[in-house]
Amino acid sequence: MRRALALSAALLLLLCLPAKAWAASYAYWSFWQWDAGSGSWAYAAEGPGTARVAEGDVVGFHFTTSENATAAPAAPRGATEHAEICPGDPAGVAVVIDFGTADGAPAARTACAPDAAGTTAATALAAVAEPLRYASNGMLCGITGYPETGCGEAAPAASEDTASESDDGASPLPVIAALSAVAVLAVAGLWRARRRDRS
Repeated sequence: MRRALALSAALLLLLCLPAKAWAASYAYWSFWQWDAGSGSWAYAAEGPGTARVAEGDVVGFHFTTSENATAAPAAPRGATEHAEICPGDPAGVAVVIDFGTADGAPAARTACAPDAAGTTAATALAAVAEPLRYASNGMLCGITGYPETGCGEAAPAASEDTASESDDGASPLPVIAALSAVAVLAVAGLWRARRRDRS
């Protein structure tokens, strides 16, 4: 009985949380590596400070805003052909930098780091896009001064006016579903308790 009521309360709490509590957005520099075999960007499995680059590699950096902490980031836009970014230098490392679409963001650009092969993606980036800004934990925070501040934290919460407008138009279905689940679990708990009493 107690377990059923506790589960009911937890379910009610989860379903009745405001949608905005689950929808925080995060702005950060994502790091990508071009996979020539598949002809697509691959989200890097390690940071640019440790990822090694070789002759002919193409690496990308995209300042992106995710819908939430676990949302997949968008790949960089722009040229991806090594020969186009590093014409006449097959040994160079091609760097693609996409600053995103926010107001005031610089235009996307590409550059070739001719002597970066055998080093890291961070070294290749530094050769073509200084200054770079890093957090104390090594996270890339800014490229050529963009953005000037911040490093991967959640975007500012909506104002109270905006939040109240959103709440007014919110669907009641989650609350109804939660109350229905609570009722079902409560009835099940009472039924089990009565069976124990009879036996």
